[in-house]
Amino acid sequence: MSTKLPVVEIFDSLQGEGPYLHPAIFLRTALCCFKCKGFNCTLNAPDGSCVTGCDTIRAVSPKFKDTWTYYEDSSLLIHDLEKHLKHYPHSSVLQDLVLTGGEPLLHFSNPVLLETLEHFILLGHKLTVETNAALPINFEHEFLKQARFSMSVKLSNSLETKEKRINYDTIRAIADNTKDSYFKFVVSKATWEQDKDEIFEIIDNVKRDIPVYLMPLGGDIKSLQDNTQFVVEKCIEQGFYYTDRTHIRAWNTKEGV
Repeated sequence: MSTKLPVVEIFDSLQGEGPYLHPAIFLRTALCCFKCKGFNCTLNAPDGSCVTGCDTIRAVSPKFKDTWTYYEDSSLLIHDLEKHLKHYPHSSVLQDLVLTGGEPLLHFSNPVLLETLEHFILLGHKLTVETNAALPINFEHEFLKQARFSMSVKLSNSLETKEKRINYDTIRAIADNTKDSYFKFVVSKATWEQDKDEIFEIIDNVKRDIPVYLMPLGGDIKSLQDNTQFVVEKCIEQGFYYTDRTHIRAWNTKEGV
């Protein structure tokens, strides 16, 4: 079996979603188990076709595979990530490492990825794994228990089937084996009534005390702003946490930031 790890991009920025708006190095792996056409973001592929899906289509669609970098050696990946390390003269802060995608859990048996994650955790960097939490996971590697998982469990607004979207075994395993993991649901004014029912159903079935963040649907500033006030009001109404998409506020649709 190939150990090649497909990587879409590596960059340093600010973690723009969730509770940790903190300087971070991003490792974006390629491929996903979903297409999420309901999010209605579009991008022209190298073959000239238009692909519809989430706001990271370039990481999801195999039509972009020739633009990805393939790592077969963790030392090379570590070297490329370390190029983005910053040393702050007036702060002891270490950048977080954010593993995102695509869907990173697709690669959780890949030694190139596992060795890389362990390296940065041993150096003291906090690891956030952004996942849809739909694929099986185990915690046989102890260092993974030090990660926090941002579980963006997909709702029906993604247009993925419920059977594919929700994996209670994975959600419970993450909750039972890690600290500081949380739900991050993408919601909108147009689909809120259904979004709300699905979120409550997930919370009731998981039976774990997991913080819930609501994030407005939006792949650009305009669509994000169209949903922001509504989602803030629903957080106040339901007692949920709010998370923005800071990178979109700052850079709109620009990639690699």
